[in-house]
Amino acid sequence: MKHLRTLLAVTVAMTFLLGVSVALRPVELQPAATPHCNEMVLTAASGTVSSSSCDGALASRVSGLLDSSVREVADVVDISWVRRVDVVVPASETELVSLVGPAFADMAGVAIRDGSGQRVVINRVRASALSDVELSVLLRHEITHVATRDLTSDSAPLWLVEGFADWVAFHGTGLSLRQAAPLLRSDVSALPVDFGGSGRDLAYQQAYSIMVYLESRLGERGVVDFFLRYASSSAVDARVVDVAGWREFLRTTIG
Repeated sequence: MKHLRTLLAVTVAMTFLLGVSVALRPVELQPAATPHCNEMVLTAASGTVSSSSCDGALASRVSGLLDSSVREVADVVDISWVRRVDVVVPASETELVSLVGPAFADMAGVAIRDGSGQRVVINRVRASALSDVELSVLLRHEITHVATRDLTSDSAPLWLVEGFADWVAFHGTGLSLRQAAPLLRSDVSALPVDFGGSGRDLAYQQAYSIMVYLESRLGERGVVDFFLRYASSSAVDARVVDVAGWREFLRTTIG
């Protein structure tokens, strides 16, 4: 799970315009589209998974997890949305870049909206290394962005958008806050803002911990209502979170 937390920790501020997610060190994506590879589409009750037949193993894993991932997001978020997600596993780096752009081609997963609607694009090299639990968390994170896209302002703060997506993604995993956010310290003094710089790993974990803190105060539905109330705003006052209360929560929870 440490591997997964590293995956979920990296982004830049503009990522939400595509649908945020996961970045690692750049790696060369080797083409899978060869004469013996054909386009294939797997159908689940909650969507489709399009890929090259040469990536059939990963596509099958994603397809097998898609229904439960959509259902789990829908159960937690509990808003009106199509409850359907189409997933694309590009066969080559060229195809990947054409869908998400060069700035996001090193991400394990990106939720996009284009002329074909909303889709989750999976980087086959990044995602193939994940366990089923990690892949489920990745899918739930991206599906949360798909589910809430039309209710979220592009100017909503990343601590809210990313913290909420992580909170939904990790829901039900049974991981403690310390396990899910090993870099956390209790000496917080302000909401995280450095999602694109050297402090990005910690920023993601702090954002997630804010949602866990709010859940301790407001309950599960209260966190959803909090997100919906402020994510649709053009600007969010940093004072909407009691930083002193969050700091005390971290002190008593992680020491």
